[in-house]
Amino acid sequence: MHQRRIFSRRRSSRSRLPIGWLLVLTALGLCLLVPSVNITLGEFSASSSDLPTALPTFTPLPLPTRPHIGRLIFTCTRGDFNQLCMVNADGSDYRQITNVQAHNYYPVYSPLGGSIVYASNQNGGYFDLFLFIFEGSRLLRLTERIGNVISPSFSPDGQIILFANRAGDGPTSLWTVDVTGKNPKLLYTGPADIVAADWSPDGSTIAFAMATDRPGSHEVFLMNPDATNIRQLTRGLEGIGGSLDWSPDGRFLLIHAGPPGDKDIFRIDVEAQTASQLTDGGNNAAASYSPDGQWIAFNSQRNNDQADLFVMRADGSDLRQITDNPEPDWQPQWEP
Repeated sequence: MHQRRIFSRRRSSRSRLPIGWLLVLTALGLCLLVPSVNITLGEFSASSSDLPTALPTFTPLPLPTRPHIGRLIFTCTRGDFNQLCMVNADGSDYRQITNVQAHNYYPVYSPLGGSIVYASNQNGGYFDLFLFIFEGSRLLRLTERIGNVISPSFSPDGQIILFANRAGDGPTSLWTVDVTGKNPKLLYTGPADIVAADWSPDGSTIAFAMATDRPGSHEVFLMNPDATNIRQLTRGLEGIGGSLDWSPDGRFLLIHAGPPGDKDIFRIDVEAQTASQLTDGGNNAAASYSPDGQWIAFNSQRNNDQADLFVMRADGSDLRQITDNPEPDWQPQWEP
């Protein structure tokens, strides 16, 4: 691994009905008060107006076993649309889990497990956040036309979702929303577009990548969850891209950087302010740590410019290819 120095500036009585009839009438009254949700095989549908259009039912998979290393959810381009897919980290049991006439991006698991949040324009031209709960195949729309949302990240307790959002003519800023969809609010607006954000495992720090005056390049910043103590972490590392991920112990950040078309995965030691290069060639991006911190998943175009998923050890060794689809697979995220 090659290390590079980076620099930092360091939420009467009458006739009575028999009791059996009373129970029947009570049950009928309750039915009138409860909105109906219709679940059908192969799709999700509901009569409630605040729910999105049809989404395929997800059948929960068995828990990952040690030989599988773990399981990944990722964006998979299939035909004219970007869908969501899953695969074991050894490449087995691939399956596509959405099939809608819309684009779906940035899937990420809740740290509590059992649900994912992602960005989709399935209810029109705007990208909103959707929460899909595996149990009962429930789909909840968390935001509604507040802008165009990207890069969601859960707080460590799973109760708040951090995301980047472009609302109006201003730059893409950091927002938060409760996991219930309540209280969407602006957290921080910087001088330029924010393209990615991630909450540290202990909840004390938010890392985000923000555009610079160099086209296609970003720098990584850190701040407190209340948008105070903002400080720049990286300086001068060429071509930092728009994704980042904390290690489970909070010591490192994964980024990708390099000239256009030739990005590599770097591991930033936040305290030491150094960057170690983990890959060498292949145009790599969207690196993500496994829950135990032993593995890193990422997408790469090293095979004839075809975007596939790969995993490697946390030190960059033991590289393995896990998907091989002629259409792009990208943005992998590990199941907790």
